[in-house]
This record gives sequence, C-alpha cells and structure tokens, in this order.
Amino acid sequence: MKIFQKLIGAVSSRYTMLGLLLIVMAFAMFVRLFDLQIIKGGQFTQASQPITDTRRITEVAPRGRILDRNGVPIATNSEIFTVHIIRSGRYGGEQGEEELNRVLIGLCEILEKNNDSYLKTIERYMRFENGLPVFVRADLADTLAWQKNTLRIPEADLIEDAYTLFVYFCTERFYSIDDAYTDEEAFKIISMRYLIDAGRGAFDAGQSILLARGVGPMSIAEIEENSHILSGVTIDAEPVRAYHEAEYISHVLGYTNAITESQYEALKDDGYGVDDIIGQVGIEAQNEAYLRGRNGVKRIEVYANGTAASSIDGRPAIPGSDIILTIDMDLQKAAIESLERNIEVIRTAEFNGYVKTDSKVNFLDAEAGSAVAVDVKTGEVLLMANVPTYDASIFLRGPEDREAQQAITDLWDDPLNRSWNRAIQGTYSPGSTFKPITAITALQEGVITPHTDIYDAGRITIGERNLFCLEGGHGALSLKRALETSCNVFFYDIGEKSTIDNLKKWANLFGLGVKTGVDLPYERDGIMSSREFKYERFRDDWRPADTAQVAIGQLYNSFTPLQMACYMAAFANGGMYYKPYVTQKVIRYDGSIVRETAPDVRRIPVDPLNIEAVKDGMIASTTEIDGTAAIVFHDFPFQVAGKTGTAETGLESMQNSSSNALFVCYAPADDPQIAVVVVIEKGVWGSYAAPVARDILEVYFGMRGQPREYDALGGTHSVIAP
Repeated sequence: MKIFQKLIGAVSSRYTMLGLLLIVMAFAMFVRLFDLQIIKGGQFTQASQPITDTRRITEVAPRGRILDRNGVPIATNSEIFTVHIIRSGRYGGEQGEEELNRVLIGLCEILEKNNDSYLKTIERYMRFENGLPVFVRADLADTLAWQKNTLRIPEADLIEDAYTLFVYFCTERFYSIDDAYTDEEAFKIISMRYLIDAGRGAFDAGQSILLARGVGPMSIAEIEENSHILSGVTIDAEPVRAYHEAEYISHVLGYTNAITESQYEALKDDGYGVDDIIGQVGIEAQNEAYLRGRNGVKRIEVYANGTAASSIDGRPAIPGSDIILTIDMDLQKAAIESLERNIEVIRTAEFNGYVKTDSKVNFLDAEAGSAVAVDVKTGEVLLMANVPTYDASIFLRGPEDREAQQAITDLWDDPLNRSWNRAIQGTYSPGSTFKPITAITALQEGVITPHTDIYDAGRITIGERNLFCLEGGHGALSLKRALETSCNVFFYDIGEKSTIDNLKKWANLFGLGVKTGVDLPYERDGIMSSREFKYERFRDDWRPADTAQVAIGQLYNSFTPLQMACYMAAFANGGMYYKPYVTQKVIRYDGSIVRETAPDVRRIPVDPLNIEAVKDGMIASTTEIDGTAAIVFHDFPFQVAGKTGTAETGLESMQNSSSNALFVCYAPADDPQIAVVVVIEKGVWGSYAAPVARDILEVYFGMRGQPREYDALGGTHSVIAP
C-alpha cells in the first residue's frame, strides 16, 4: 500500500512540474511576442519598408582650436546632439502639409518635456508672448522689409499687425496649419516651418535641415523610440565651442555666436548657412577663415517613411586650423589679478605694498584698467588684459539659458563698458609718460643736448599763461634729472621751443596717435594733438601754451595702451618700431603650418645717443631717490627703465573725480626684452599703477616665490613673495 501511495505522489509531482514549466514557457513566449510586436514593432515595420531614396546630411567641421604661446588651450571643442529633418515621402501629396505639421509639433512636445529647445530664428522678428504673437523690432519698417524680402509677401499685401501675420502663416498660402491646434501650438509649428523654409532649396534637394542643437539624452532617447512616427527626423552629433578660463582673455579671444542676417547675406556665397555659428569679435572673428574648417556630407539611405536606414558614403568634414597666439596665459592671469587687486586697494585707500593710497586727491573711484606687454625684439603681444572683464562662455549657451541671456544683456548695458577691449579701443591722455617723446623731439631738433641745464623756478610764462611746477621748483635740471623728477616746467620749456609740428612728427614716428595695425578688429586711432586737429574740432587757432600742455602729455593727446606699449618698445630696442601681433601661427589639422607671422619692423630715424640720453632719465625714475617709481622698484634684482604718468581727465574739479594713473616701462634696462604699459582709470597717481607692472615683470622673469639665484638676472638669494 505504501509503495502504491509513493507511486501516485511521484506522478502527481511530475505533472505539477510539467504544468509549471508550461506556464513559464507560455509567459516567456508572451513577453517575447509583446517585445517584437509592441515594443519593437515600429522598428520591424520600418525595416520592412523598402529603401526608396538617398538623402544628404551635413557633417559640421570642428572649429580650429585656439592655444596660447605655450600650447595652453583657450578654445577647444566638445560634442553635442543635434536634431535634423530630411524630406520624407510622406510630405508629398494632399496630406503632406498635415503630416509635416504633425511631426513638428510632436517633436516640439518631446523637446519641451525634457527642457530642451529648438532653434527659433523667427524670433528675430516675431515671438509668442502672453498668449499672443508680437513683433520684436521697434521699427516697423524692419518687420515690413522682412516680410517683403524674406517671406516674399507682395508689397501691397504687407501686414502691420502681428496676429494678422500669424493667421496668414496658418493659411494654405504658407503652412496650412489646422484650426485644431492652439495658437501657441501653431506658433511652434510656424517657428520650425520657418527654419525649413530658410533652407527650402536644400530641403527639396534632399539635404537635412537643422532644427535643434544641444539636445539632451532624454529627448534623444524619446526621439529614437518614436522614430517610426517622426518621419524624416534624424539625430546627429556636432562639435561645438568650449572655452577654458575665458574670463582672463575674453577681450582678445572674442566669441562665436549665431550668424546675423547681414553676415549671412555677405557670406552665403561662401557656403555659410542661416543657422551657422561664426566668430563675432576678437581672434574668433579675425581668424574666421582659418578656424572655420570645411563641412562634410554624409549620404544615407532612407526608408519610405523618411527615416534613415544606413550610411552609404560621403565627404568627411575637414577640421579648421589651430591658432597659436603670442599671448602667455600665465602673464595674462597675473595682469588681470594684479589690476583687480590694485584697483580695489586704490578704491579703499589701503597700502598697495609700497605706499598707502590715501592721497587727498583720491576720491575712491578707481574702476577699470588695462595692461599690455610686448616683446621688444619681435612685436609679439605677450599680454593684453582689461578689467573689468567678462566670461565669453555666456555666448556659447543657448537662448533657453535665461541666466546666460541676462548676463549678455547686462554686458551690453554695463556702464563700465566691460565688453571693450580697452587695450585697443580705450584712449587715454598719457600724462607724463609722454615726456620721453618731448625729450627726444627736443634732442633731435637741436633744442637741447643731453647735458643742457634748465632752471626751474617753480613757474614759467608761455604766451600769456603762467604755468607751474607741481613741487614748487627744482632749480637747475638736466634732462636725466627732469625725467627722474618728472618736472613739468622743464618740459613746458623744451616742448614749446620744439614746436607742436615737431612734437606731432616724432610722436607719430613712435606710433602714437596712429593705428598700430595689430591683427585684431576695432582698433582705434587715438589722437595726437595738432594745430589741424584743434581747428577742425574747435575752429580755434593754436597757441604757444597749447604746445606746452601737449609737451607734458595733456590737451588733446589720447592714445591706446597698445600704442604706448609699442612706443616704449621702440625706445627699449634703440629706435626699431615693430608692428604688434597676437596670432603667432596658423597650423592645419595635419600639423602643417599654414601661416607664421614674421616680425614687421621699420627703423625710426633717431640718433641712438639721444635714445640713450632718454633711457638714462627713465632708469633714474625707478632707481634714484627722487624717482617717481623708485619706491616700487628699489629692491628689484635688475634695473627697470620706466616713467609714471598722472593724466587729468577734466572732471577732477567738477565731479570730485580722480585722475588716471599710467606707468610705462621696459626691462631689463641694459638688455630689454619686454615693454609693459599699465593704465588705471581714476587711479590717482602714476606710481599707483607701477605695482601692476612689477607683478607682470616678476611672472615674466620667473621670480615669483623662487630664490633669485635661479634667475639669471638675479644676483641675490632673497625671495620675492607671491
């Protein structure tokens, strides 16, 4: 009996196991069928479609990199996802417009759900705000011209009301948008259809049209998942600009941004599209032709529903060329940080490391500055720094980044003009930094010799004006002593005797009041005072006292910091004027050199002995006890030739405003390598700008935090603190 019961139990257990096995197998088959028919059904349906045509997709070329002189990357590239649309067979026939509109609104919904955006070129003229379409341009004439020239609306039918134009877009004459869509949905469709229309010829010819850039992975996954219902929508990758520590060099670097309408009209024959990114200012604009590269083309097979099947062939994109700058990023950072620190010190009347900045004429309004350094033997610009600065990376972010867009608005509205490259766009009265020019003029024109003494009694009468020495009179002065103490009376006298015409001639020969020709856009000329300038501007004759004012760097004299740096470099190297440049090399993607800038030099017809006489005075300015910059350089390991300048702005008495501070120098004095100019707007005294120049020289000669025994120019074991 027990044996029979065991037999029955075993059979029952086998049937139970078999039943469970059948259930598991049935469930597995159900899951597989669900996956094949429901989850991947669209893919198999698509794969079953015949391949009916080929289409072309543009492969965007990586933009060339921008590197500093030591290979430090400043501008490189990263990769983002882009969304394109290509013509589908479903977009033809009676239902074609309806199908295209359905696909576009579906794409919009996916992007917006995942906090992504699409290109909105139409918003240059028209946008959707508070439930209504509105015109963007303040001048209606611009909008009407857009309708006529771009939308091809006959002049007699031009529309002055935004909602009426919106309705017109929805009609069969334009985009045939069904009434079932809300106004907001309709405007989204219009925005994307406008993008397609801008490239209509390319679209009809089978090329892709870019709809969205910088799309996130969630949107990409959803677009891929719904590819069977998003006819013609394709995903691609595109290189985009990336900046590194751009806030230190933005004024030189510039930035890239969407091509403007005027740029497109000028460049469309060169292959630019309406949605291209282009260099706008700085190096990015100056070297656009090198940096751009050449786009490639991918030819793909397309299913009947317009989705991509596979890539066939094409022409690969050719990367843009790399730009190697003359700029040294270590120097650039040191200059920016020193300018910011010293401006704050002056604003708070604190100790700057050499002297307390609590002068009675310091109204605590120092606000901006610029520093430039050039190689005196080549003209290479080693640094070009401006404060306040800005981060060019804000221009790389999309229109959906409200923080970046607000930062751009604030930049344009900034009362301190942070967007200015002050080094080439700001012009400043040079003050006493002009006195070496007055000295060289007097020497060259035979007014004085290096050994001529002039007596400073504290005042001098020139024409009908009494002009005074700021220090009450220095007594008998040689040229060297006059430069050391920056005596105004000495230079009033020799300047007036030299005549304004000769002062202008020699100033121009040393590059003052004349564009340097640096390879950056928007350089200003500056102004060198002259009788012609005064008459043209004020309809007034020139007077002897005017010449005296020019001789000490005042009146209409107004130069850029770069001009002053080049003038100082020409003194340093004995009268050779080098044209400054910031692009050292252009290197093709394969490593070959496209272009290498060679020094461009001209000899100034100046007597070397006269140059030496002026040099002696500039060295005394930084080394002798009465030198105006001696306190800053008294412990420097080698001699620096320099000159301070305190330039009145004309606002001092009326607005309790401080004067501008300037300092020019080169070093080492006995074997010059680098010329430096520092300007601090409302920086009070020229000696307050000198510490910035010292900081720059310390970094250039590798003296920061290192025993000077490691520095060939040293000769002492002391350490300079960072």
